[in-house]
Amino acid sequence: MIFVGSSVIKSAYRIDANWKVIALVVLLLPLLLKLGFWQLDRADEKRQLQQLYSSRAAQPQLLPIELQTIPEAELPALAFRHVVLRGTFDNDHHFLLDNQILNGAVGYHLLTPLTLESGSSVLVNRGWIGGHADRRIPSLPTQRGAVEIVASIYVPQGESVVLGQDEWSVTWPVVVQSVDVERAAQALGVDLFDYELRIQSGYPGSQQVSWPAINTRPEKHTGYAVQWFVMAAVLLILWLYSSIEKITTQEDK
Repeated sequence: MIFVGSSVIKSAYRIDANWKVIALVVLLLPLLLKLGFWQLDRADEKRQLQQLYSSRAAQPQLLPIELQTIPEAELPALAFRHVVLRGTFDNDHHFLLDNQILNGAVGYHLLTPLTLESGSSVLVNRGWIGGHADRRIPSLPTQRGAVEIVASIYVPQGESVVLGQDEWSVTWPVVVQSVDVERAAQALGVDLFDYELRIQSGYPGSQQVSWPAINTRPEKHTGYAVQWFVMAAVLLILWLYSSIEKITTQEDK
């Protein structure tokens, strides 16, 4: 309240409900909150995955070679379990998983079918190999004769993020953007074990092996969640700021 001569100037505030702004808030606010809680869930999943990996690494368990005898319902629970495999690598057919970085260098993961003594086949990720800047296919190492290796069962967490359609060539080796075991089995014309098997370091056919349990730390997902929640709070503040209108009236004494 301000006195001016014989008049009194009064100030008040009201909310000017602009429907366009309200519509924008109604659309964006739930989305921002959903993304924040999704990142928190992802952080929790990564913590559980890291704990599982640590427990399995501390006590590696060698499973029977006949992987096809494991009940299908139990397969997801076998993540990071170690298995013994005896067989021969198919040196005529390789998959190269693209865009793999090791120590700052870009290359591929080399995946090769392994025909087991039982006659069944598995897809073995043999580790990282270097690539060329001009995208030429590098020379691929071969492994002749029967081998006995130890590998871990890799159960992917959700769908891989692929930019665009993953086009596979009709010639070998095939460069892929994600590991699709079912599609690989179709390309090879054989039945494959349901999951990728990651060879352990030092065994015949292994390349540069580095198998982190998670590619993004839980703290990073938590940080992303905080960012989404902050954006939601800023959106609310901006809506309130833009919607509050100051009203000034003048009354005579």
